Formats: sequence, C-alpha cells, structure tokens
Amino acid sequence: MKYNIMRANYLLSLGLVLLVAHTAPAADEIEAMKQLKAKDWTVPTLGMQTKLIPAGTFTMGSPKGEIAHREDEVQHTVTISKPFYIGVYEVKQKEYYDLMLPDYDHESWVHSRGPIHDGLAFFYRAREDRSDFNDGALLPNNPMECVTWAEAQEFCQELTKREQKASRLPKGYIFRLPTEAEWEYACRAGTTGPYNVTGESDDEEYLKSEEFVNTFANVSSGTTLPVGGKRRPNAWGLYDMHGNVYEWCHDWYAPYPSGKAQDPTGPADGTKRVARGACLNGPAYRAPAGVSMRSDGVITSIPFLRSASRYPFDPSIGFYGILGFRVVLAPAIPTPNGDE
Repeated sequence: MKYNIMRANYLLSLGLVLLVAHTAPAADEIEAMKQLKAKDWTVPTLGMQTKLIPAGTFTMGSPKGEIAHREDEVQHTVTISKPFYIGVYEVKQKEYYDLMLPDYDHESWVHSRGPIHDGLAFFYRAREDRSDFNDGALLPNNPMECVTWAEAQEFCQELTKREQKASRLPKGYIFRLPTEAEWEYACRAGTTGPYNVTGESDDEEYLKSEEFVNTFANVSSGTTLPVGGKRRPNAWGLYDMHGNVYEWCHDWYAPYPSGKAQDPTGPADGTKRVARGACLNGPAYRAPAGVSMRSDGVITSIPFLRSASRYPFDPSIGFYGILGFRVVLAPAIPTPNGDE
C-alpha cells in the first residue's frame, strides 16, 4: 500500500497526462507491425513511440569539403537491406526507470544518495542552483543518461524479453542499439548535407550558425531538454538526432572499411564504442580554418552535430550527463565481445 501511494504521488508530481497503463494495441495493429507494414508503432508496455524506416541505400560519411570534416568520415555506399523501427525520441528517463527500476522510491531521493549510484540520470531534477540536486520537479521526459553501453544494452534486452513474451515482435527482430549505419541512415532521412534539416535560406554562413542549428538541436543550454523539445523533426519524423545527448551505437569505433557495404555492424572488437548525434554542450576545441567561431575563438558543438559526426567513448563510462541512447527494433545481430 505504501509503495502504491508513493508511486501515485510520483506520477502526479511529474504532471503526466498519460496513465501508467497504456492502451493495448488491437490485434490487426500488432500483425501490421510484425509484418513491418505499420508506419508507426508504440511499444505498449512503455508507450515508446517508433517509426518504420524503409530499407535503402545511402552515402555514409561526409565529403572533404564539408564543415569540420574529419578523416574518419570517409564517404562510402551502404545498403540497409531490411526495414526497421527506431525510437522517435531518445529513451526517456521515465521509460528507463519503469523498465529497469520499477520499485525505486523517486520521491524520497536526495542528492546524498547520488544520481549515479542509484542508476539515475544526472539531470534528474530541475534546479536553479546547479549545486542543489534536491529541489525541483523530476524530469521524466528528459533523455536518460549516465548509462554505460552495457546498461543501454541491458535495457534493450529486457524490453525484448517483455515483448517476446507478449508475442509482439517481428520474426528475427529484437530491440537493440542501432548500428552506426542504421543510425546515420535514419538521421539523414534522405538528406545529403551536414544536417538532416534544411535552412530557410541558401546562405552557407547561416547554415553554419548557432541561430539556425538552435531551431532543431539542443546545444549550449547547460542542461538536457525534454525529448522533442525543438520544433524540427527530420523527414522521417525523428527528433533530437542532432543534440540533447550523444547516443550509444552498437559498433566498436574504428575507421570505415573501404568499398561498398551491406548492413555493416562494425569491427569485431575494439576499445571504444561509437556514439552519434552530439549533445547539449559537446566538445569545445579550436576551429579549423573557415569554420564559424564564437567571439572567444572557441567553436561550439555545431560540427559534432552533423549527420556524419562520430565520437568514441569508453563503453564503461556511466557518469556522463551528455550520453544516452535510442533503440531500434531491428534484425538480431551478433555482439562479439559485447558483454562489458
């Protein structure tokens, strides 16, 4: 009884309109999803929204003339041979807690217990004073972060088990982290430029500017935002593929192999995993020639927001408030040396 009351108070305090129980999908909706014909699919147990991404071929990487192009972004042709579903948003805190920490006493949390030690996000509560973690409303719709690569994998595995038990998965499909190729393919949604959206003008300098980027990406805010908080999704209806938090991918980090590829999954081993999409205040560094800079001479995270940008992280890192993940419902793939 005590837990039920605390749970009810927790949900009310979040100001959620959605109820704990999500409406069960109709049998024909489930069948359409299992046949990969439903354009939209909401995972019933969590209310997680996904979009169907069609199979296709695209150019992965960036041309040498692109803003802040790096040598590890060599362009090559990649074919995604099967359609898959991907999260419309980065995994939300509420989705993560409901699946992985269902009995956690959120209302009694205090900073002395620590956001990380209890498996919580760094940006767990709204706060005016960055030193005070105890005040303010919880942030259930902000992206989950402070998770290792293995913890993100575990979330996917638990979700797979739950949906398999309910017979709600296409044959051979599981929930998992996207491969780098799947992520970039979904991010681009048919675009070929630095970003997955277009500007209101063809002015190259405007397309490099923070003014333009801030219309669709959360950068330089100092905190995460609720997922989908920026007004622009890409052409496939996906939000926050640029900014908010970096997103873990399946692959080990390494230079791209040469030549064409079909459904690449990255090298068999490595020391760092790939993350994509940049974050709310990505790495600051001295800008290369010709790249727009702030008045203090330090570039913002804008170059790291690009569709082709790649970034390596130690997979055991679990204390970064800038690193989260997004899931796909896609064909199962082997994960060699994946049990960090």
